This record gives sequence, structure tokens and C-alpha cells, in this order.
Amino acid sequence: PSIPVLKPGSTYLIDIVIRTLTLGHLFSEGTADSNQIWLDVTATMGGKIIGRSGGLRSSDWGLDPWSHFVNAYVLDRQGIRIDRRNAEDIFTKLYDHQIPPGAADVVQYRLEIPPTVTSPIELTVKLHYRKFDTAFARAFLGDEFVRNDLPITVIAEDRVVFPDTETAQVDMPDIPEWQRWNDYGIGLLRKPDRGQLRQAEAAFRHVIKLDRPEGALNLARVLLREGRLDEAIDALQSAGAQGAYPWSIDWFGGLVDLQNGNLDAAIESFTALTETKYPDAKARGFDFSWDYRLQNTLAQTLFERSKLTTSDPAEIVWLGRSVDHYQRSLRVDPENVTAHYGLAQVYARLDRPIQAEKHRQLHEKYRRDDNAHDRALASARRSNPAANHASEAVVIYDLQRRGAYGLPAN
Repeated sequence: PSIPVLKPGSTYLIDIVIRTLTLGHLFSEGTADSNQIWLDVTATMGGKIIGRSGGLRSSDWGLDPWSHFVNAYVLDRQGIRIDRRNAEDIFTKLYDHQIPPGAADVVQYRLEIPPTVTSPIELTVKLHYRKFDTAFARAFLGDEFVRNDLPITVIAEDRVVFPDTETAQVDMPDIPEWQRWNDYGIGLLRKPDRGQLRQAEAAFRHVIKLDRPEGALNLARVLLREGRLDEAIDALQSAGAQGAYPWSIDWFGGLVDLQNGNLDAAIESFTALTETKYPDAKARGFDFSWDYRLQNTLAQTLFERSKLTTSDPAEIVWLGRSVDHYQRSLRVDPENVTAHYGLAQVYARLDRPIQAEKHRQLHEKYRRDDNAHDRALASARRSNPAANHASEAVVIYDLQRRGAYGLPAN
């Protein structure tokens, strides 16, 4: 690809993609509250630092709180961060920057180019890991704490040099082009709320041009999020024709059918998934019946279908099937609030008040206290501006923030 010349005095948005490979769990999972995984970004010109994020404080080697962390920022009921491995006090989370298996994240930075560019600008990015953050190290070392000198491991790194005179040509990375665009799109798609769906759509349309089924399939996910259901159907048909995984087609197609009111078609798709009716999936050892989200979605669809029957016996059959799938969900997660709420509804329709009341009470027991949750988040946001910034749906880190660790004052 070509590397452009950055215009002096201009401001640029830098997108950095982190992707997970060969993992069957979230990255990092485990002690995600105290692990310290972060992006260390340095921009230099002529050997001088002009942009910095992810630096360490010289006094105790604590990490700049305005860095991008790949972690879960979890809180107790008072909105105080869980930072001493006191997992029993975990109540909710302000944000979760962990990355699911086979997924990606896009981290964005703002860089202002100096008015005069005298040499190429080099951007270096490293993904660092340190077992415990400085707050926890200070807690368990007590009076013996001097600095957080736990080893720092570089998990991944990359660099790009922007020329100062004319566009430069560099070798293509080992990663296929379609995969780079697809990972980029996934990272944008995963932004909370409506995030950066428009940008994700553009990325997936580029994957389509590279003749990969992942492009149309992931485009359908964007269109589904935006409520553009007719376009989502076309994208799914295109993905299927190109050889996308049939189980993915059935899942997203079922969601489209559900929103369109095509309940029988949705039930057929979701049922095929719960039974894993795909030879390739079974050969890989997949068993989708363990997915309680799928079981709950099918159960809810069956409940809605029961309302369309014209006879009591038929309604009882649909409701019975709904109960069965909600119960399957509870066998995986006995505290699943969606399943308990759904069972309370279904048993009420079946005129079984004892069972309905039982699941109402269990739903009330396990559901989140929304008022306490909102108070905890508000308290955390007020007390930690850096964490509040990192919790936004779209976050842009300033590489020239005044006071950034490792950034020269001038």
C-alpha cells in the first residue's frame, strides 16, 4: 500500500486495530479487573516525541490513566473501582474493553502535525501486558512499595513511517487485504449504541468488492442494527450464495424474520440452530444448544407465535415448546433473568399461577437493580474523568494531551 505525506498543521484520526487470534475466550478474561493490558503509542519526528499515549509515570511506574486499556472497569455498589482483587464486591461495570474470540476492536487517536515537518513521522504502537496494575501492587506490597516493577510483556507491535516529501510504497502485510478490512469493520461494528455503523458499513462493502462472503454477512449485521431489514435480507442472500456459514445465515436471518413478524420462518431457523443441523458445524465440535441467548430467543418467538393461534389446544402446544426452551436456558444459567421473566409470562398464559409467581420472584431476585446501577455509574464518572472518557461509545484519545506521561511539555 501507499503511505501518504501528512500535511503540516493538519489534524488526523489514527485507527488502530487489535484483533484476537487462536482464542476461545475473551481477551483477556480471567482477572480482567487487575490485569494491565494497554496500547502504548508514540509518534516521533526526527527522534523527538510529538505524540504519546500509554506512558509510565517516572516516580512509581504507574500507567497514564488516559491510556486505552483492554480490560473491564468493574465497580462496587458505591461506584468505586474494584482494584484489590475484591471480586466479591463486583456489582456492575463502567465499561468492558475486552475483545471476544475471533473479533477485533478499533482504537482511535488524534494527532496534530507540527506546522513545520522536517523529517518523516514515525508512529509506533505496542500492546503491553503487566500482571497487576499499580493500585493493586501498592495494596499488596504496603510499606514495601517503591514502584510497580512487575515485568511488562509486548504482546504485539507495529510501526508505520509517514514520509515528509512524497508518497511512499511499502510491501503488503502478511494479513490478507480482505481480512484487514473485515477486522476493521468488526471493530467499528462492536462500538456500543449506534457507534460507528456508517464506517463499519463502508468497510464491509470493501470486503464485498474483494469477493468474500464475510463482507455481505457482516454488512447484514450492520443493516439489522440500523433497522434496514429489506437490505439485510438482500445481504444475507448474497452471503449465502457466496458460501457464508449456514448457521450464521440462519441466526441473522431468523432475527430479521422475527422483526418482520415472520414467526414461523424465524422458529424454523432458530430450531435448526438449537439442533445444530449443520454437518460442518458438528464436525468442528459445535453445539449451539448451549447458547442460552439462542434458547431464550427461540422461546420468546414461540411465545409470540402462541398468540396467533385460533384454538386453545394449539396455543398450549406452542406455550409448552416455549417453556421447554426457557428451561434449557436455565440448565445452562440458573440465574438467567430473561428466562425467568419469560417463564413467568408463559406460565401466566397457561393459567399456572404457582409456577408463574415462582419465576416472577426469581426474576426479581436476580435482575439488576437499575437505580443502584445508575448511581454507581454516575459516581464513577464523576470521580474518574479518564475512565468516564474511556466509557463513551466513541472514544478518541489525544496523543498530545497536556500532562500525558512521556510527552515533552513543549
